[in-house]
Amino acid sequence: MAQGIFGLDRVYKKQVQNVKNDNFDSWPESAIYGYFGGGFFSPPTQRYTTVDRIDFSNETLSLPGNNLTQARNALAAVSSSSYGYFGGGSTPSNVATVDRIDFSNETTSAPGNNLPQARKDLAAVSSSSYGYFGGGNAPPYATTVDRIDFSNETTSAPGNNLPQARSSLAATSSSSYGYFGGGNAPSYVTTVDRIDFSNETTSAPGNNLPQARSSLAAVSSSSYGYFGGGFVPPYVATVDRIDFSNETLSSPGNDLSQARGICGTTENNSYGYFGGGDRPSGRVTTVDRIDFSNETTSAPGNNLSQARHSLAAVSGGASYRIKGSRTYGYFGGGSSPSYVATVDRLDFSSETMSLPGNNLPQARGYFGAVSSSSYGYFGGGSTPSNVATVDRIDFSNETTSAPGNNLSQARNQLAATSSSSYGYFGGGQGPTFAATVDRIDFSNETFSPPGTYNLPQARQQLAAVSSSSYGYFGGGEASPGMSAAVDRIDFSNETFSALGNNLPQARKFLAGTSSNSYGYFGGGNTPPYVTTVDRIDFSSETTSAPGNNLSQGRYALAAVSSSSYGYFGGGFAPPEASTVDRIDFSNETTSAPGNNLSQARNGLVAVSN
Repeated sequence: MAQGIFGLDRVYKKQVQNVKNDNFDSWPESAIYGYFGGGFFSPPTQRYTTVDRIDFSNETLSLPGNNLTQARNALAAVSSSSYGYFGGGSTPSNVATVDRIDFSNETTSAPGNNLPQARKDLAAVSSSSYGYFGGGNAPPYATTVDRIDFSNETTSAPGNNLPQARSSLAATSSSSYGYFGGGNAPSYVTTVDRIDFSNETTSAPGNNLPQARSSLAAVSSSSYGYFGGGFVPPYVATVDRIDFSNETLSSPGNDLSQARGICGTTENNSYGYFGGGDRPSGRVTTVDRIDFSNETTSAPGNNLSQARHSLAAVSGGASYRIKGSRTYGYFGGGSSPSYVATVDRLDFSSETMSLPGNNLPQARGYFGAVSSSSYGYFGGGSTPSNVATVDRIDFSNETTSAPGNNLSQARNQLAATSSSSYGYFGGGQGPTFAATVDRIDFSNETFSPPGTYNLPQARQQLAAVSSSSYGYFGGGEASPGMSAAVDRIDFSNETFSALGNNLPQARKFLAGTSSNSYGYFGGGNTPPYVTTVDRIDFSSETTSAPGNNLSQGRYALAAVSSSSYGYFGGGFAPPEASTVDRIDFSNETTSAPGNNLSQARNGLVAVSN
């Protein structure tokens, strides 16, 4: 079953570059391997523990040698950034077993926390924090949704189940929602149910599959989910598409090479793969590929080691995942009240703060910062004179340097955001309010010609967040007065526009951080200093105030994020603060974990590896 890994629509070459640059956690679609596990062959009756691996770089299939702990079929699978989890199935008795594959070394184990309910023929999706196993046959047919928490591998039943009991369904997901489609209830259905990752509520959005069928499978790109194959009867090769932007269903017209059902599916940023399955003529080893850039389907010719059906699959990686996983955040520079070059490091695994010892080459504050997969870049600022300087931190060894290519304009109080390939430093004061956007190309560290890109509105003291497809510059001070405006850059064509949905509160000197689904703008000066946290929903681009604010009103702070949390650090309270507040992306609660900056300061910025 598909497990929720996404690509960036229309920017596939940039994504491939991102894979090569190891930026895995920021771009969770950039897996380097897919793993097909378990399955069934009959006659004679045979269940498998086999794990086949597909190398996405060349589409070869191999046996890494570490198999599931238990032979079973009719299971489902999800992935975190570090592990894949195969849950449930039939041995032939229904089981609740969860097996884990460690992407760093490909070993498999049973971590010991199983599903609350034994069942087979279920489906599964993943958010950044949780995996959800839905439906199945217990018996009878189930509506159950079980959850695995990736942070501690505990399993639970959160209490929001599917609206319709059914088995032999498939699941796909966007960054905000999971979709369970089709199945057997016991008649074949077209039903599509949705789980909202932000609050775990389930609903029936009302747009269903064009064709009722069971035993189908699904994959995801960033913009679409694809439900392929299944049993009507007879077996079909049909591929149906769900558009994540409006949840409409359609048939794009390119089907699987072979009519079959009960496949396993995996995907990387560019392709989805349907492996194995059942046909009237028997079980198959076939692997079909769907190209997300043009929706064509083909059989690349490298198949599974064993003919089988009712298997499951995950996507992950080894060396890339370890190197590219977000492990640290770095808070750099600022005013204390004299300008400083200090770099504090936040260890995301323990939330401890330390001084790695390599500071910025130049003491300054009120600048902008972006991250590639290998480096963080600190641009512009005040020393107190405005500068165009760009300093770089190398994530592999934490050394800092000045690579020599600077902003087109000396200015401070700017903001910055980034795609996988480029960083954008926007706005600021230089000496007048600026609409200037300087773009740094991560592949060669060169900047775009002056004047190439501009914000719709000149302003300073703004903040920025980003989804996989867009960057958003919010708030600040314009002429005249405070601004609540949100400007958007479309990463696919680098056009800038005014979003139209503004922040609930106009303010300046705020900070921004992002999860997979939302951007959060925290703190600032209205005046007075505020604790406000405003949210932009990346799926709908609506803005709201979720209600959980910072522990302390302050401005000129900085923010950074791990995969599970955002951290707002420093600022001016008054006086300068060392406070670090944390927002939990899973429930949007805020807290002060207690490990603060080594030095109270404002006007700092932050990056993460």
